[in-house]
Amino acid sequence: MERLSEKEWGEFYIGDLFSVSRPKVRNKDDYAYGDVPFVASGAANNGVMKCCKGKENEVLDAGNCLTVSPVDGSTFYQPMDFLGRGGAGSSILMLRSDSIQSDFGQFIARAVQQTCSKYSYGHMGNKDGIKRERVMLPVDNKGKPDYAYMTLYSTEVKWGMLMRYKNFIAGRLSQLEHKDIPALGEKEWGEFVLGDIFTVDAGKRLETRNKVEGNRPFIGATDNGNGVTGFVGNDNTSKDSNVLGVNYNGAPCIAFYHPYECIFTDDVKRLHLKNQEDNKFVLLFFTSIFAMQRVKYSYGYKFKEKRMHRQKLMLPVTDGGKPDYEYMEQYAKNMMLRKYEQYLAFIDRQSSAEEVNV
Repeated sequence: MERLSEKEWGEFYIGDLFSVSRPKVRNKDDYAYGDVPFVASGAANNGVMKCCKGKENEVLDAGNCLTVSPVDGSTFYQPMDFLGRGGAGSSILMLRSDSIQSDFGQFIARAVQQTCSKYSYGHMGNKDGIKRERVMLPVDNKGKPDYAYMTLYSTEVKWGMLMRYKNFIAGRLSQLEHKDIPALGEKEWGEFVLGDIFTVDAGKRLETRNKVEGNRPFIGATDNGNGVTGFVGNDNTSKDSNVLGVNYNGAPCIAFYHPYECIFTDDVKRLHLKNQEDNKFVLLFFTSIFAMQRVKYSYGYKFKEKRMHRQKLMLPVTDGGKPDYEYMEQYAKNMMLRKYEQYLAFIDRQSSAEEVNV
């Protein structure tokens, strides 16, 4: 198969390839949790903000289409029916075509995103304007979009990724050992003050104008992406690793474990265990402990350092009434093993499907 750089490419108007529409007026906060993706102008998670339960007799937006954020041009292929956010200038744009297929939907999505990445809050995309945008696609010997090539290319890329994922998981599985331990409901628990369990250190403010391009993760007060809001070349006193980052502002009481070297915004506190060596699996266990406390905090009632020190945590305990770090570690390992095994089974199913299609 020809490489992308060897393939002939052509330029097409989006309006000639797709019909363009917008969803009806919807707000994700008006929906209960369910299993239908709610797609909005996000740049991650395929644009899915949450999974909802559709309202009675509500017609979903049909899948097998592209969704484009008018805010930043983020473009995703939606394989299944969804609830699209509509009703405002930042509502998503939906691109539909009888020619699009799941096999190469992501390929075209990336091409459209390259064109629409110029969009911003000051220059948002719209239903009419996007039709005049031009997109570059591989072409056949008649100068038309070469969907067969896109299908073959996408299949080969997906196959290679599946094999890399499979090898990665196999390596991780070899490092973990399952051990039988009591279930959470069977374990004794005790109450502890956070300040007795952790040291709490500050992040450091880094204004956008002072950020330097680089590869070091920058940890912000967000609730997704493991807290990573960008990558910088800056270095400051907040630099840390093998640490638990806990938001006190923004999305308060959200915790993420950071094994890598990174720097932190001043809205995130850095926590290290006081009387126990920091351990990946123990700190991962604590991310769930903090999530259980989130209900009491909000933007108006921040998880400030003084409150953080006084916060009480319920933890599994030993027979002597001390935090049972060994139990926490093994529980997290068992959970990790189970998730890896589920993921491996999923990859095996995907690989089998790809073998049939190749």
